[in-house]
Amino acid sequence: MIPIENKSRIGTRLSVLSCVLLAFMAASAAQAAKKIPGNLVLQRSQGSVSAEMTPPSIFPHWIHRINYRCDACHDRLFKMELGATEISMDLMKSGKSCGACHNGKAAFEVSFQSCNRCHVSAPSDGPSAKND
Repeated sequence: MIPIENKSRIGTRLSVLSCVLLAFMAASAAQAAKKIPGNLVLQRSQGSVSAEMTPPSIFPHWIHRINYRCDACHDRLFKMELGATEISMDLMKSGKSCGACHNGKAAFEVSFQSCNRCHVSAPSDGPSAKND
């Protein structure tokens, strides 16, 4: 039988270990999202204030491709080359680029409440492009 004072220490250690494990799993999930084939990493323009404060966005091309034909977006909204089309929050809010669908009707709205749906902080090994 374990003395009561040791049970308390064991419980505290397990709680701390659980928190560390959950944090590691969340970071691993973010990193894994960037390594999934078909996820494209849209890097922020260097030197902009937002680039320092906001991580790059991850575009899950594969999930969009499962649901839509290529001509739903190409070349009407996006050129076929990664990084060839300007993408910005201003364009999205005016219904262009991602905002053509991400308007709160066809798909989730681009807003401060949905930042983490696209902007995932973890280093990337996947294909990437610089955008504003």
